[in-house]
Formats: sequence, structure tokens, C-alpha cells
Amino acid sequence: MKQFTTRQIVLFSVLMEVGITLIHAPAQAADHANQHAYWTCIIAAIVLCLPIWAMLKLKRRFPDQDLMQAMVSSHPVSGRVLLAIYFILFLIIFARDLRIITDLVEVVLLPLTPIVVVSLIVLLTMAFMVKGGISTLVNMTEIFVPLLIVTLLTMPLFFGRNMDFSMLRPYLHPEVDGVIKGSWRMLGYMADIMMVPFVISGKSYNGRSAWLGHLLGTAIIIMLVLLSELVIGVPILSRLFYPSYELVRQLQLTDFLDRFDLFVAALTVPAFLTKIGIDLYVTSLAVKRMFAHVWGSLMVWPLGLLGYVCSFMLFSNIVQIYDFSREWTAVMVIFFVFMPFLLWMLLRPKFKGRGDDNSSSGRERDRSDQKEGQQESQQESETGHAHL
Repeated sequence: MKQFTTRQIVLFSVLMEVGITLIHAPAQAADHANQHAYWTCIIAAIVLCLPIWAMLKLKRRFPDQDLMQAMVSSHPVSGRVLLAIYFILFLIIFARDLRIITDLVEVVLLPLTPIVVVSLIVLLTMAFMVKGGISTLVNMTEIFVPLLIVTLLTMPLFFGRNMDFSMLRPYLHPEVDGVIKGSWRMLGYMADIMMVPFVISGKSYNGRSAWLGHLLGTAIIIMLVLLSELVIGVPILSRLFYPSYELVRQLQLTDFLDRFDLFVAALTVPAFLTKIGIDLYVTSLAVKRMFAHVWGSLMVWPLGLLGYVCSFMLFSNIVQIYDFSREWTAVMVIFFVFMPFLLWMLLRPKFKGRGDDNSSSGRERDRSDQKEGQQESQQESETGHAHL
């Protein structure tokens, strides 16, 4: 398994946590928490600290394997069954994100193009991206995520007098019930950061990279939610499907740059596409880990088309995705919050035989699994990236 630097894993984690969350999750948080919507990001981030800690403990046992390999090598049968369930989860996440970004591109950039064509164009772009492997996706993250961060950090400089801090009043009297409901919606999108250990080996996914990525991603989301409240206003923010785009539309430098939002979209939309490409990569990698003899790169196109169909079958419009956030968060809590603790208690790097008769066969099986893992890791390190 190829080793990545701390900077790459930090940017990778930021993209997974921020990518789709910025599009319309702030509106759901403001709909329940009102002027204290930024507290929903903090509470959701605190909840995610627990599974991240469990993943870090678990990855120490498997320094040369990603989480999918660890599940299959520790428990070949039950691990593959659990991985099949995760495959369905990853497929739904891919279909959801594809539907969101397709609707956003159609509204912002291509309003006259049929949505089916827009979605197909996005799928073609991601399929060629994913076939390059995890190294290609990480390198694209190094290009587009810094642009996304710089764009978001410079936005407060352009608003100036447009920010109305009275929108945050009363400061010290939050509605606890509304903050909890908003945190529940926000958690369903921010939990995508837990997909990182599924594709990154234990040596690369260390404590420094995991905590820095989570901290930076949370800070970016809080800043964007605060900007949306100060510039757009809470009453309008809670009624928007794309508050981040509406926030960008408020940027007007001169009369000549009246459509400055198109320039900002050109800097940020590639980052969103990279995030969906990672969703497709994780889905394809899950199939490869379940069936060792399957060439994962051949599964990119079929799984991409399957996600393309599911994006329209599961969600006929963006309103259904908006309303589905309440139930979807419960699924994410089960598999991305509680399940890491269960995996931490059950997964072990070595297979132990039962009794004296099975001890020799257990040792032989351990040696064969170790040899296969070493050969795969050596091959990936020599080629420079992990092939599907």
C-alpha cells in the first residue's frame, strides 16, 4: 500500500468532510438551530471524534492494510458479509452525492441542458478519474482542496459591510432542542470523513493527519455557516437549497464582474467532483476486496452506471434528499459511529486455530495471508499507486 504524507491525508480528510456538506447542509442546520446553526457543526464534530479515535486504535493493528483488507483477512466469511453491507452504503452515498452535484451544476452552470445529460457528463469525468487509482485522486485533492480553502478564507474580505452581526442575537441563549436536531442533520454529511480509513493504510492514517484533517474541516464548515448567517440572514438561509451558492452570488467586485459566482464555481466545483470520484473509488474497491480475483478497474464503469441509475431511482428531486437527511443520519451513525468500536474489539491481525489439530493449518493460513498482503503492498509501492 502506497504511503502518503500527512499533508495529503489532511487535505483528503478535509475534502471528505467538507465536500458535499457545504452545498445544502447549512440550510438544514439553520432551519432548526436558527442563529446558533454554527453550534451544530461543533456538536457533530465532537461526536465524530469518538469513531476517529477507534479507527486510529484499529489501524495500528493493520499498518500495511486498509480497513477493507483488515475485515477480510481477520474474518474471511463474516468480513465479506459486512463488507457487502458497506458496499450498499457506499453505493447510496455515491448516488446521493451524484444527484446533489448534478442538480447544482444544472442550476448554476447548465440550466438549459437536460439533467440526464449533465449527470452522464459528470459520471464520465469521474470514471476516467477513478481508473487512475487512489494516487490520482489524492494528487487531485492536493490541487483543488487548497483552492477551495483559499477561496473560502478570502470570502470574508470581500463582504465587509454586508455582514450583519445582529443576526446572531441572542448570543448566549441557544435553543437546545433545535441545536440537537440541526446537529443530527449535519452529522449525516460530516460523517463521510469516516470513509478515509477504508482506503488508506494504517501507516498513512496516523493520529496527526486524522485529527488535523478533522479540525480543519470542522473550522471551514463553521466559518461558512457563520458567513451564510451574517450575509444572507437566518430567515432566508433556512429556506434555500443551495445556501453556499447564494452566498457566493453576493460577491460583486465591480459592474464588469457581476457574475463573479461563475469564477468561484470554477474553483470549487472540481473539488466537489473529486469527492464524488472518491465515492466511486471506495465502491469499486469494496467489490475488489470481496472478490480477490476481480479486477477492480473493470468494475468502475458498471458501478458508475449503477450509481447513475440509483441517483434517479432513489431521489427524483433535490427535495427528497433534503427530507431524507433525518433517516439517513441514523444509518450513518450505525455504520460510521458505532461500528468502528465494534470492529476495534473484533478485528485481530492474526488467525488463531482451534485446538492442536487446527493449529498447524492456522499457521499456514496466516503465512499465506501475510505473503499475499506483502506481495500486494510491494506491487503497489513499486507501481506508485494502488490499482483497483
